[in-house]
Amino acid sequence: MLIFELTADMDGRGLAARLTECGAASYVVSGECPRVVCECGDSLRFRVAQLVAGMMTREWLQLRVVQRVCRLEPLWPVEEVQFHALVEICESRLQRRPVGGHTLEEWQALLARAMASQFGRSVCVALEPLARFRLHRVVVDLAERVRDRLLASALEDEYEESLAMLRYLLDEHPSSGAELHVYITPESVWVTDAEGGVVSDAQIERVALQDDEVTSEDLAMTLLITRSPWRIVVHDAYPDAPWPSFAETVVRVFGDRAVRCSGCAICCPNRPRAASPKRRAFGRRSSRGVRRRLTQEAESAPGAPADSQWGEG
Repeated sequence: MLIFELTADMDGRGLAARLTECGAASYVVSGECPRVVCECGDSLRFRVAQLVAGMMTREWLQLRVVQRVCRLEPLWPVEEVQFHALVEICESRLQRRPVGGHTLEEWQALLARAMASQFGRSVCVALEPLARFRLHRVVVDLAERVRDRLLASALEDEYEESLAMLRYLLDEHPSSGAELHVYITPESVWVTDAEGGVVSDAQIERVALQDDEVTSEDLAMTLLITRSPWRIVVHDAYPDAPWPSFAETVVRVFGDRAVRCSGCAICCPNRPRAASPKRRAFGRRSSRGVRRRLTQEAESAPGAPADSQWGEG
């Protein structure tokens, strides 16, 4: 006979049902400290250990990860933490991603062996302390990954809000018949007309001089929205830019009006393109500053300002 001591939040009935399915006679003894009593022969003991370890590396593990994240990040809704914890655990298991030095399958096997060894020394096994000791590194590692997911989700939401604001400001400007080209390099961003002449706006530049945080991306996005061209050709010579890249922002704001260059001397078509970076944090460029300045200044700018020499810096 084996006796498993549970905590109040463990699913004793579910565990008893699984043990019964494998051929062991199991039932739940309710009380302040619930227990699952399992009667099985020696031939089933390792199978019982595997089933119990499976429950601990799934339901118990997810519950403890959620509890840890909620303790560290109390402002996040529990439902959102639960969702991201479930996704992270499922992806780690399906992709055999190491967690705390081993895959979850390996942790389950290690825990099962520890339990089988415990069965030989005692018929009563307290699952909570055993799992806390054996799976501590797993809980800590997964909790950090879930926190990263929550941060990435918040940044995604903020980015989508910024895109919505930029689209709203774009809709306030009637579309012009101009075709503009946007050139994006790791050093700078600049805009030209269809003939290659650099396009700028003196009023936008005056506003930019008042803010040290303004980048060439900010100036370019403000210019594109105030000019509202019917077509934008995006020349992306910075394909490995941190997310969200300026090229992606332009395409998502202007939709069908923005097309990517199929290859030119600036775009370096023979340069190998890096894999898309994970969306875990904003890069050194952000659309939040663009949204703020557009709200304050761009709406008062003339519909078709005169061109002036801007330069490529």
